[in-house]
Parts: sequence; structure tokens; C-alpha cells
Amino acid sequence: MKIRDFFLYSPKNEREFELDEESIPEEELGYEPQMNEGGAELSGNYKKDKAVLDKELGVEENGDVKLREFTLRIAERDVHCAAYFIDGLVDKDSMNDFVLRPLMLGSRKTQIRSYRDIMDVLLVQSEVKETNTLGTLTFDANYGSVILLVEGYGKAISIDAKGWEHRTVSLPETEKVLRGPNDAFNEQLRGNTALIRRLVRNKSLIVKEVAVGKISQTPVAIMYIKNVASSQLVREAERRITSINADCIFSSAELEQYIEEKSLLTLPQFMSTERPDRAARALLSGRVAVIVDGSPFALIMPTTVFELNESAEDHYLRTPYVNMIRFIRMVAFLFSLLLPGIYVAVVGFHTEMVPTDMLMSIVSARDKVPFPTLVEIIIMEIALEIIREAGVRVPAPSGTTLSIVGALILGQAAVSASIVSPVLIIVVSIAAIGSFATPNYFLGISARLLRFAYIFLGAAAGFMGIMAGLFVNAVLWTSTRSMGVPMFAPVAPITKGGVPQTLISPQIWKQDRRDDYVNPKRKFMQGFISRGWKNENR
Repeated sequence: MKIRDFFLYSPKNEREFELDEESIPEEELGYEPQMNEGGAELSGNYKKDKAVLDKELGVEENGDVKLREFTLRIAERDVHCAAYFIDGLVDKDSMNDFVLRPLMLGSRKTQIRSYRDIMDVLLVQSEVKETNTLGTLTFDANYGSVILLVEGYGKAISIDAKGWEHRTVSLPETEKVLRGPNDAFNEQLRGNTALIRRLVRNKSLIVKEVAVGKISQTPVAIMYIKNVASSQLVREAERRITSINADCIFSSAELEQYIEEKSLLTLPQFMSTERPDRAARALLSGRVAVIVDGSPFALIMPTTVFELNESAEDHYLRTPYVNMIRFIRMVAFLFSLLLPGIYVAVVGFHTEMVPTDMLMSIVSARDKVPFPTLVEIIIMEIALEIIREAGVRVPAPSGTTLSIVGALILGQAAVSASIVSPVLIIVVSIAAIGSFATPNYFLGISARLLRFAYIFLGAAAGFMGIMAGLFVNAVLWTSTRSMGVPMFAPVAPITKGGVPQTLISPQIWKQDRRDDYVNPKRKFMQGFISRGWKNENR
């Protein structure tokens, strides 16, 4: 036995992990085609087509794939039929009352002269289509449809009967507001698109549905307003999504990582929201919203750094409140990003910037601390991140206990044991609260990650190191694009009428222009004089 065998295992012979069966090249595995692609077609022979569907849907292998065979009467003769459905994905009451009962009994009570009468007379479901493409049939079956195969028809009929269990519309968890609506997306694609359509009641709202994932074939809805959103933006969003070559995608978070331009950058390049009103407002401003089936969050593209720092409630508050809160958020974000690094730089390099009394207080507080400032602050930052992560993972009843033990007992014990100084506790706490005040959770995570970089830069070169870090950070962020739009627009580059509204929110009746950097088809959102009552003759 060699020492390296404890750390690195290598097989004794080349065939140790080979399977007995012959391996198949990946390009010959025969993945099913996407919903919107072609694929093999039915032959028109009932027995052959039934055997193919039995194999494609795995009737003998899958316990939840059900087959119901029966006969119906067409033109005074009985023909064989086979209905395929997946137990748990269909509503059995709907299938029994509106699919099987009309077919089995209605065909004998109502005179059916042709196969076309099956769809026109017997089936009363709202969504019924005929197709002979196996890719479409297998996708529909796995998406809650009943597949009907009729002898002598030549095509199969897909009957919508969705009825799986899902979470109802509930309160938003991450984007709470005081005055706005309190409904949130759930995991059902069609329910989410309906929530947006309920707010945007316009025929120009387009919902383009594609399937992503070779195996999972997850439905993805691309939503935009046809006479507002830029055609180039819509084409780019659709191109990126449809070009994904992966076996499975289950959430909008995974989709976001596939279509973003810079994967290693901490800055989020798309806005993720669980609020239908925020998604609808983004559509009306000329953006594109992407909803993934099974994910309660919608992706809004493009977005900018300034939009990530906006809250959903900003649109429901009066202008003075919004401007004050925006300023507080910007200060909180800067505190979260730079405050620990500035503290290390001041203590290590720039003590002359601190008043003498305050400097003496800091020195006396650190008199018994055995660690240098850098080690001290790294210990506290890591401890804070551990407490934060534990707070997310523990059950809800234990959250209060964790906060008491982590924040109060451990913090007080660390100060009493002279492991850290009280001033450092204040600095780290303010930085942590600043990250909580950031509206976008992922922008807050970005500040938490970059905070460590600024701590090391401040310890290495003081304010010079922090300024160098800010320069590099600004270069990286300003060069980042969200669907072709610079993340720092409309400040860098400056676009028409964008800078004042980004820094100071005007009154709602002055917000007449859509953002120029998304290149909308319609430039104005309201009339030049939106408050008509002001100009009425009295």
C-alpha cells in the first residue's frame, strides 16, 4: 500500500469499472426531440403506432403511465381506441367526465359520421389538437395531457387535462411591500402568466413558449409586449434560451447562469422577482420577462445596477419618501461594501484621520486583543457568514434561539474574552445591516463577497489599495452588459434623460419617458400633460 493510495485511487486494471453491456456513444442515445422540433411520426397503422407509443411512454416500465383501451362507434362500426395518461399529472374527474365518458357513451348516443367529429362533437375540452409527431405527443403526455390513439385515424389527439398538485398564490416572501399588491408567483407556469395577463390586459402581450432541456423539456415562457419591446431584444433573448444544450433545467436560477455573459462576476446580470406587478411594470417599460415552469421567480432582462437597488414599493410611495429611501439604500450598500476595509485602512495606515479622543478609545479597546486588526476582522466576518448561513438552514422555530446565541452570547463573549474589540463589533454589525438593507438579495451577496477583497486591499495599502479596488471594480461593472445593455446605464454611458431620474425619482406625472437604453418602440409612457384636470377650464 502506497501513501498516495490513501488520497488518489487508481484502478488496478483498465477494465475494472467497465460495464458488461456495450457502451453507446452519446450522439446515438436518441434523446427525444424538443416540443417545437420535428422527430419521428406515426405510421397510420393502429397496431404499429400503439406499440410505438407503448415503448415511447414506457407503459410496461412506468407505474404511473396508464393506458385505457376501449371502443367507440363511428359510422355504425366500432373502432379500437387507446388513451394514454400519466397518473398524478391529469385531473381524473375532468378526464372521466369530459374525455372518456363522451367517447365511450356519447359516440353511441350521437351519430358520428367521420373521425373529425371526434374533435368537433364529442370532445368538449378547451384545448384539443391533433398531431402525428412523437416528440409532441410525449411532451404533451408528460405535461398533463391525455393522448388518444384511434384506429384508422392516422393521427393522435392530444387533450388537455392538467390537474397536478401545486401551491396556490401566496404572499411574497422576499419582496414585501406595505401599500402594493400582495400576490406572488408560484411554481405553475400557466398560473404565473395569467397573473401578468391580469395586470396587462392588452392584445399586444405575447407569451412565446419553448422547451429547454433535452431530457427534462422544461416549458419556458418568454413574455413581451409586441408594440413596446425592441425586436432585437426579443430575438436575442429567444436566441440565448433556445440555444441551451443541456439535459435539464429546473429553475430560473439555472437558466440565468446559462444566458448571462460573465459567469464569474459577482454582480447579478438579470433581475429576479417573485412579484407579478413588478414583472408587468417591466414589460410595459420595454423589457422581456422569462418564466420557467416549476420556478416561482421571473427573470427580467435587461437590468441595470440602479434598478437592482430599487424596491418594488418605490412605485407605491410618494416622491419625497422614495428619494430619501433610495439615498439610504445607496449609503447602506456602500457601508456593506467598504466599511470594514476602511476601518482596517484607518487603523493600520491613516490614524491621523481619526480624532484623538476616538483614536485613544480604539487603542484602549484593542489593548488586550492578541490578534492584528486584519485577523480580528476576518474572524468576525467569517463568524457572521456562518451565523447567517445557519439562520437560513435551521427550522423556523430555532431561528430565534440561533439569533440570541449567535448575535448576543457569542458577540458578548468574544468581547469579554478580548478576542475582538467592541469597535470592530460595531463596524461588522453596520456592514451586515447594510447588506440586509439592499433590496436585491443577490446584489447584497455581491457586496458581501467583495467586502473581503476590500478588507485585504485596505490592510495591504490603505486608502490607496481601496481606491485601486474601486477602480478595478468600476471597470468590471461598467463593462458588463445585460442582454447588450451596459449595467451602469444611463450613467455610463449617459443616455437621454436618464441620469436625473436614476439619482432622484421625479413625480409620477413627470415619468413620461421609457428608458432609452432598452431601445423601446414607444418612447413615451404617458402624455406630455398627464394630469388633465390641471388644465381644465374652470
